[in-house]
Amino acid sequence: MKRILGTVPIEPDGAVAFEAPSGIPLHFQLLDAEQRALHTMRSFANLMPGESRGCLGCHERHSQAPAVAYAHPQAPLRLSRITPPPWDDLTVSYPRYVRPVLDRHCASCHTGDGEGRATLDLTPRAGFLGFDESYWTLIGWPSWGQPYRAPDPEPPGWGIADTLLVEAYGTTDPEAYRTPEPMTRLSYRSRLVALVSDGKHHDVQVDPVERLRLMVWVDTMCPYRGEEEIRELPDPEFQGWAGSPCVPGSGPRRRSCGRVR
Repeated sequence: MKRILGTVPIEPDGAVAFEAPSGIPLHFQLLDAEQRALHTMRSFANLMPGESRGCLGCHERHSQAPAVAYAHPQAPLRLSRITPPPWDDLTVSYPRYVRPVLDRHCASCHTGDGEGRATLDLTPRAGFLGFDESYWTLIGWPSWGQPYRAPDPEPPGWGIADTLLVEAYGTTDPEAYRTPEPMTRLSYRSRLVALVSDGKHHDVQVDPVERLRLMVWVDTMCPYRGEEEIRELPDPEFQGWAGSPCVPGSGPRRRSCGRVR
């Protein structure tokens, strides 16, 4: 699950200092004034309760202290608090962050008998893994541990979310170990975000909150389910094993009483 904690300001000298929650993996992205991701980390940071951490850059020498540009750097003088997003459902999902926006602004042309289906079909229907088929079209289908190759020809609307397909790299793929160039993917370059927000596509223009939710979805690498959707799934039946001590006298034909939650 991807959960958005919020944003913190960058000081004029480029420094950042803020109070962060402990005990959870933290992922950082650099945003522009419109909150579009310009660049993204590829790893996580963690904090223990009461711990203070600093960062001098992933490719700097960790045995040396960073040079201070000013005698009194601005960020360490005050700790910013994280400003949460303007909504309550903080875990990101396609059914809550994207599908309602598409239904409100795009469905009349791009679903059912709409003429826009020839360029992008957003008709809700079950696809691979039970996910909405339009989801796979928008993200462009990951290659599941193999180097990514787009289909030829690409279906209409293929991959217009312009996210980073984190499942489209293999452990032996050299591209998996290269840092993506800034301002080349994610919401800053997303064709989907542009189509629904610049007013050039049949005057379609979503409101600022809808646009921000779409951008967050793209910048979190387009998750399909968040906490709300996962909690709606039924608990899997745990079959256990023969002779499980959970059920007295259980054997190969008896099912254990264990249940995964």
